[in-house]
Amino acid sequence: MIRPGKTLTSVLLSAGLLLSSVAQADWQLAQPSEVTFVTAKNTHLLEVHRFNTLSGTVSDSGEARISIDLSSIDSRIPVRDERMQKHLFEVEQFTSATISAQIPASVISSVKDGKISHITQEATLNLHGSDEQIELELLVVPGRQGEVVISSLKPVLIHADDFALTKGIRMLQDIAKLKVITEVVPVNFTLTFNAPQ
Repeated sequence: MIRPGKTLTSVLLSAGLLLSSVAQADWQLAQPSEVTFVTAKNTHLLEVHRFNTLSGTVSDSGEARISIDLSSIDSRIPVRDERMQKHLFEVEQFTSATISAQIPASVISSVKDGKISHITQEATLNLHGSDEQIELELLVVPGRQGEVVISSLKPVLIHADDFALTKGIRMLQDIAKLKVITEVVPVNFTLTFNAPQ
């Protein structure tokens, strides 16, 4: 029964807007999620760093976008974090890095069917003012509560000179009086997305 004051047209319009919002709802990045990378200095000393603030979505059509707050770098040494923010990432000018990709429809369907997918996916990384194509080898695993976890199966190698980061690395090297800091770093990630509500 249509309530007084409600016309059939308004009811249909409201229902259409509701269905449209549901259809366009995105999967939202949630915890636990992490992006980590490993640096090597003086040849043999390896250290793991992470970013504490991430956000992202995957649309029902497979459009994925992840944003990494570069000021949230966490190397477990505050003064080093400040130096990386200022001299390497230059966060006053470049606040975030973004990864964008188009997830194949077949993978989206597999997720909805509760199936695990192993895919190789092209993506675009925007970092420090540069856009570069990267290749991701991914494991996509549906969870029991409707979430989906996307993990890197092998490290993504990021070359400093592709993103004009070499100058910053050498500045950090001079400040810390190190013989060398590697200019190619492996990046790993595990990303959890909650299903649209």
